[in-house]
Amino acid sequence: MNRFIPALAAACFSLAAVMAQAQTPPTAGKGPGMMGGEHRMMKPCSQEPDPAKCEASRKAMRENMKAAHDACKDKADKRACMTDQYCAKSPNPAECQAKAKERHAKMGQRMDEHQKAAEACTGKRGDELQKCYREQREKSGMGRPDKKG
Repeated sequence: MNRFIPALAAACFSLAAVMAQAQTPPTAGKGPGMMGGEHRMMKPCSQEPDPAKCEASRKAMRENMKAAHDACKDKADKRACMTDQYCAKSPNPAECQAKAKERHAKMGQRMDEHQKAAEACTGKRGDELQKCYREQREKSGMGRPDKKG
């Protein structure tokens, strides 16, 4: 009996600790998305002023994207094809093309920076590799301004 009570107490404390860690902070899902930017994580349509219009708009967007994906699945330059197909059906094709071009340029720049960092950190492992990547990110200006610690 004397051994059972401490074991039961330890199990209860372990379970409580696991449950406390599983809870999400109250700010989760609010503010900028994981990758930055204002619109990375869209609000649920139930929180929009006109939920029915929001649902219809998102449904149309999904169908448009699916049609573009189906039309471009065998193309050599799938990204350009998807952009052309998707923007052709958008309300403002010129604006859609401009935004897509801007997104592609930013992604290309990020990929170039990642490639440079990978080349600079070749041959490193573990903590040394993480430190090297962190230094490369700071050099390129992609480091976080609000550092912890």
